[in-house]
Amino acid sequence: MINIANMSWFILILIFIFGASVGSFLNVVVLRLPAGKNLKGRSHCQNCKTTLGFWELWPVFSFIFLKGRCKTCGQKISWRYPAVELITGLIFLFSWVWIAPQAAAEWTLVLQLWLLAAFCIAVFIIDYEHFLILDSIVFPFAAVFIAINFLLDVLNKHPGFNTSLFGFLGFLAGVLPFFLIWVFSKGRLMGFGDVKLMLPLGLVLGWPEILVGLFLAVFSGSLVGIILLFLGRKSLKSPLPFGCFLAIGAFLAKIFGSGLIVWYLSLLRI
Repeated sequence: MINIANMSWFILILIFIFGASVGSFLNVVVLRLPAGKNLKGRSHCQNCKTTLGFWELWPVFSFIFLKGRCKTCGQKISWRYPAVELITGLIFLFSWVWIAPQAAAEWTLVLQLWLLAAFCIAVFIIDYEHFLILDSIVFPFAAVFIAINFLLDVLNKHPGFNTSLFGFLGFLAGVLPFFLIWVFSKGRLMGFGDVKLMLPLGLVLGWPEILVGLFLAVFSGSLVGIILLFLGRKSLKSPLPFGCFLAIGAFLAKIFGSGLIVWYLSLLRI
């Protein structure tokens, strides 16, 4: 039997394992979807094509036990796989501790944050490696975030706050400026994938947190771009996977956006 005194630690361990397992699935997503492959089917070694066994599929731990190599052919396994699993597990754990859910609305917020984390991780990796924002990820998540906003409205005990309305305003505030940049620059300054990416991000952040997400994305993207220019790694004509910065900015804004807005408004009152 599980000791009640250790129940909280047991739950935290389970949440980490669950998050790491989601990270393992995200590794499949970012590997197969850009290549146009189906998500169905067993995982296999990318070198020898051997189907992975049960003990080779444990998130993080299998990589350690196998010493970073395929059991069959000895090919090195990319560090990306355990890294994504570990990061996803830690983010899921952080989200749980941050919200500490008790009521149904709080459980829904945890689910929303977990889904946003999974979405942002997938977007980050795919855009970084392929400069792609996939419709097969963007639109399903947008639909899910709409449903979650509606559910939060049903569960919310404060009738003056409408999550769906603020989500719609966030969508408009995110998509409209990006769409105008794409139109007037004829796609030279921004790809249409970034425009579509603002649909789910605007819905999940809402107004005015979407502004925080955009600011963090532009600031971090500009900073990284300047550093790469200074190091000679990029030129002024070199593209940057801006979806990566949008994903990071969105998740940080979901966590800290409200606090940053309050802090900024307090400065304006000085």
